[in-house]
Amino acid sequence: MSKFTLFFILLFCISCSAKKPEAAVRYYQPVYRSSPPDTVYSRVMWSHPPHPTKTRVKSNAPLLLPNFKFELPNSTFEEAVESLAQAMGYRWDYPRSLASKKIKINMEGDAEEVLAEINRQASTSAFLDHSSRMLRVVGREPTLP
Repeated sequence: MSKFTLFFILLFCISCSAKKPEAAVRYYQPVYRSSPPDTVYSRVMWSHPPHPTKTRVKSNAPLLLPNFKFELPNSTFEEAVESLAQAMGYRWDYPRSLASKKIKINMEGDAEEVLAEINRQASTSAFLDHSSRMLRVVGREPTLP
Protein backbone atom coordinates (compact mmCIF):
# COMPACT_ATOMS: atom_id res chain seq x y z
CA MET A 1 0.00 0.00 0.00
CA SER A 2 1.14 3.31 -0.71
CA LYS A 3 1.49 6.07 1.78
CA PHE A 4 -1.39 7.98 0.32
CA THR A 5 -3.89 5.16 0.55
CA LEU A 6 -2.88 4.44 4.13
CA PHE A 7 -3.30 8.09 4.95
CA PHE A 8 -6.79 8.15 3.41
CA ILE A 9 -7.88 4.99 5.24
CA LEU A 10 -6.74 6.39 8.57
CA LEU A 11 -8.40 9.67 7.86
CA PHE A 12 -11.67 7.91 6.97
CA CYS A 13 -11.60 5.78 10.14
CA ILE A 14 -10.86 8.74 12.40
CA SER A 15 -13.56 10.89 10.85
CA CYS A 16 -16.20 8.14 11.10
CA SER A 17 -15.46 7.34 14.73
CA ALA A 18 -15.76 11.00 15.84
CA LYS A 19 -18.66 11.79 18.11
CA LYS A 20 -21.46 13.77 16.45
CA PRO A 21 -22.19 17.16 18.09
CA GLU A 22 -25.47 17.43 20.00
CA ALA A 23 -27.91 20.25 19.40
CA ALA A 24 -27.85 22.79 22.22
CA VAL A 25 -31.19 23.61 23.87
CA ARG A 26 -31.66 27.26 24.71
CA TYR A 27 -33.91 28.20 27.60
CA TYR A 28 -35.42 31.68 27.95
CA GLN A 29 -36.86 33.13 31.14
CA PRO A 30 -40.62 33.72 31.14
CA VAL A 31 -41.84 37.32 31.02
CA TYR A 32 -42.45 38.71 34.50
CA ARG A 33 -43.27 42.40 33.59
CA SER A 34 -46.43 43.69 31.99
CA SER A 35 -44.87 46.94 30.80
CA PRO A 36 -41.48 47.97 29.46
CA PRO A 37 -38.88 49.33 31.89
CA ASP A 38 -39.06 53.00 32.85
CA THR A 39 -37.05 55.42 30.76
CA VAL A 40 -33.82 56.71 32.22
CA TYR A 41 -33.39 60.47 32.07
CA SER A 42 -30.08 62.22 31.99
CA ARG A 43 -29.20 64.91 34.49
CA VAL A 44 -28.67 67.33 31.64
CA MET A 45 -31.97 68.01 29.90
CA TRP A 46 -33.02 70.31 27.09
CA SER A 47 -35.14 73.25 28.18
CA HIS A 48 -36.52 76.43 26.71
CA PRO A 49 -35.82 79.88 28.17
CA PRO A 50 -38.64 81.25 30.34
CA HIS A 51 -41.37 83.26 28.65
CA PRO A 52 -44.92 84.23 29.52
CA THR A 53 -47.44 81.50 28.97
CA LYS A 54 -50.10 82.06 26.38
CA THR A 55 -53.59 82.60 27.69
CA ARG A 56 -56.19 80.01 26.83
CA VAL A 57 -59.01 82.41 26.14
CA LYS A 58 -60.76 83.41 22.98
CA SER A 59 -59.67 86.54 21.18
CA ASN A 60 -63.09 88.09 21.74
CA ALA A 61 -62.98 87.64 25.54
CA PRO A 62 -63.67 90.82 27.53
CA LEU A 63 -60.70 92.81 28.77
CA LEU A 64 -60.43 92.76 32.56
CA LEU A 65 -59.07 96.02 33.93
CA PRO A 66 -57.90 96.46 37.54
CA ASN A 67 -59.61 98.89 39.90
CA PHE A 68 -57.74 102.02 40.95
CA LYS A 69 -58.29 104.53 43.72
CA PHE A 70 -57.37 107.98 42.44
CA GLU A 71 -56.97 110.84 44.89
CA LEU A 72 -55.74 113.91 43.02
CA PRO A 73 -57.31 116.83 44.92
CA ASN A 74 -55.32 119.62 43.25
CA SER A 75 -53.55 118.51 40.10
CA THR A 76 -53.27 119.28 36.43
CA PHE A 77 -54.41 117.40 33.35
CA GLU A 78 -50.81 116.42 32.67
CA GLU A 79 -50.40 114.79 36.11
CA ALA A 80 -53.74 112.99 35.89
CA VAL A 81 -53.07 111.52 32.44
CA GLU A 82 -49.52 110.50 33.27
CA SER A 83 -50.48 108.91 36.61
CA LEU A 84 -53.28 106.89 34.99
CA ALA A 85 -51.02 105.75 32.14
CA GLN A 86 -48.22 104.80 34.52
CA ALA A 87 -50.66 102.90 36.75
CA MET A 88 -51.72 100.88 33.71
CA GLY A 89 -48.15 100.47 32.46
CA TYR A 90 -49.00 102.34 29.24
CA ARG A 91 -47.34 105.22 27.39
CA TRP A 92 -49.24 108.50 26.96
CA ASP A 93 -49.70 111.18 24.34
CA TYR A 94 -51.64 114.43 24.75
CA PRO A 95 -51.58 117.97 23.33
CA ARG A 96 -49.30 120.24 25.38
CA SER A 97 -51.90 123.00 25.29
CA LEU A 98 -54.09 120.95 27.69
CA ALA A 99 -51.31 120.25 30.22
CA SER A 100 -52.15 123.11 32.62
CA LYS A 101 -55.92 122.44 32.99
CA LYS A 102 -56.95 121.87 36.61
CA ILE A 103 -58.34 118.44 37.53
CA LYS A 104 -59.81 117.27 40.86
CA ILE A 105 -60.38 113.53 41.13
CA ASN A 106 -61.27 111.48 44.19
CA MET A 107 -62.77 108.24 42.94
CA GLU A 108 -62.40 104.49 42.73
CA GLY A 109 -62.95 102.52 39.54
CA ASP A 110 -61.31 100.89 36.58
CA ALA A 111 -59.14 102.76 34.07
CA GLU A 112 -62.02 103.44 31.67
CA GLU A 113 -64.10 105.09 34.43
CA VAL A 114 -61.19 107.23 35.65
CA LEU A 115 -60.42 108.26 32.07
CA ALA A 116 -64.08 109.18 31.51
CA GLU A 117 -63.94 111.46 34.57
CA ILE A 118 -60.73 113.10 33.30
CA ASN A 119 -62.41 113.59 29.90
CA ARG A 120 -65.47 115.14 31.55
CA GLN A 121 -63.49 117.61 33.65
CA ALA A 122 -61.08 118.64 30.87
CA SER A 123 -63.70 118.39 28.08
CA THR A 124 -61.37 116.33 25.92
CA SER A 125 -61.59 113.02 24.07
CA ALA A 126 -59.13 110.44 25.37
CA PHE A 127 -59.09 106.68 24.97
CA LEU A 128 -56.96 103.68 25.91
CA ASP A 129 -55.34 101.98 22.92
CA HIS A 130 -54.82 98.48 24.32
CA SER A 131 -53.18 97.05 21.20
CA SER A 132 -50.27 99.54 21.34
CA ARG A 133 -50.53 100.02 25.14
CA MET A 134 -50.98 103.77 24.96
CA LEU A 135 -53.30 106.41 26.43
CA ARG A 136 -54.15 108.86 23.64
CA VAL A 137 -55.77 112.27 24.09
CA VAL A 138 -57.24 113.83 20.96
CA GLY A 139 -58.25 117.23 22.33
CA ARG A 140 -61.71 118.76 22.32
CA GLU A 141 -64.64 116.56 21.38
CA PRO A 142 -66.24 117.60 18.12
CA THR A 143 -69.61 119.32 18.56
CA LEU A 144 -72.39 119.74 16.06
CA PRO A 145 -73.46 123.29 15.14
